[in-house]
Amino acid sequence: YVLVDVEDTGSGIAPDVLKKIFEPFFTTKEVGKGTGLGLSMVYGIIKQTGGFIFCDSEVGKGTVFRIFLPRHIAEVKKPADTAKDLSGSATVLLVEDEDAVRMGGVRALMSRGYTVHEASSGVEALEVFEALGGKVDIVVSDVVMPEMDGPTLLGELRKRQPDIKFVFVSGYAEDAFAKNLPADAHFGFLPKPFSLKQLATIVKDVLES
Repeated sequence: YVLVDVEDTGSGIAPDVLKKIFEPFFTTKEVGKGTGLGLSMVYGIIKQTGGFIFCDSEVGKGTVFRIFLPRHIAEVKKPADTAKDLSGSATVLLVEDEDAVRMGGVRALMSRGYTVHEASSGVEALEVFEALGGKVDIVVSDVVMPEMDGPTLLGELRKRQPDIKFVFVSGYAEDAFAKNLPADAHFGFLPKPFSLKQLATIVKDVLES
């Protein structure tokens, strides 16, 4: 690993606050002054690289963040034998509140043969699911959305279809939200940012699992 230290000599962080600093939406700032997502996103990015982040702090003396990132060792890659077939004919429900991201995903999956229905929130996704009579093979959903987030949506869909295939798409590390899901919840995970090919790949993999 490569170690990166970020240290200051500021006021430090109280012990009861220190244990919560990487939790999504936790903030000590006034309402409207911060989202509580900064350190959570840092944690997510570092975890996605296979690294670790630790924080030591002493009130009145300062704080140090220690970031361990995997050291890159170049490998000679063998040419792929054959390109994986990413086409399909399943029915996909794509849930994403950012219009540009959602439309890109819809086009990518439809171009590969999928039937795609879209929703901009968890609440709308449930309405679409009901309108389709539950005839959905897989749901691909963002985690943080207005009205109803991704984990809540999965819980509601499992009440209607316990074996529903589900993929979470998020900029946060998987374990940042997975700990709030039932132990028997099965789902795929696609970290942001992602390519449209990666989206098609995870959909294909989860459908075949």
